[in-house]
Amino acid sequence: MKPKDIFGLIVRLVGLIFIYEGAEKVPLALSAIFPGFKTVSPIGFVSALFMVGWPVALAYWLLRGAPPISRVAYPDEPK
Repeated sequence: MKPKDIFGLIVRLVGLIFIYEGAEKVPLALSAIFPGFKTVSPIGFVSALFMVGWPVALAYWLLRGAPPISRVAYPDEPK
């Protein structure tokens, strides 16, 4: 494997860590949205979206290879 391939693998593995972080917070987010399972709390929904949403969005971006980070780490060589 080339160093560029290893770097891409590490970026994707970090993406898996963020998937775990997002999945781990789902029960807490559900309890924030449905306090006591009686009503839906709008503030709880926003906080739950923030708790789960940003790690999952970042994980998606990292699993796709994070193109801007890869371009900075390994710019294309001039021909």
